[in-house]
Amino acid sequence: METHKAILHAAAELLERAPYRDISVERIAALAGVGKQTIYRWYDSKADLLLDAYLARCTEVLPPMVAGGEPMMNFRNYVRRLAEYLNDPMMEGASRALLAEAQFERPFRERFSEIVMKRRQEIARAFVISAMHKKQIRDDVDPDTVLDLIMSPIFQRFHTTVTPPDAAYVDKIFDMVLAGLAVRNEPAARVAAE
Repeated sequence: METHKAILHAAAELLERAPYRDISVERIAALAGVGKQTIYRWYDSKADLLLDAYLARCTEVLPPMVAGGEPMMNFRNYVRRLAEYLNDPMMEGASRALLAEAQFERPFRERFSEIVMKRRQEIARAFVISAMHKKQIRDDVDPDTVLDLIMSPIFQRFHTTVTPPDAAYVDKIFDMVLAGLAVRNEPAARVAAE
């Protein structure tokens, strides 16, 4: 198991300081002090290995959220932390590289989607559903659409601009979306309609 940890550590270290295209299984093996064959016992490709190294670093940088408290505040804090970790040099380079790799290799794209994107969605969806139950937001909206409204601008900004998302941008998105999701005051709405 120590060998496996050394491989993941070497891969994460290279992700932090080298462009994805310059990282090879040979370089990872040399830095970890193992043979290439050892790496191929665990991984079919460089992309799979770097995804595991990325996930290990994500766990260090972005630990799981603690349940309880106000769901929408927890969700906001979760997305703020996500934006913060996307600004980490290693995480930024790795996120961009792995997403690019996912565009070309369908099996890797499925694994990336299942392991990275789906986990983020499950965490966020739990916050939204809890907020609906607590009447913090309307319960007549689709939770996945709420996720899209909040998360998509964050990732859009990350992937298409040189200005990564920050806490202020996250707050702006949340404030705009939550204004439209506020629980309606039905009696007042009926009076206004009359």
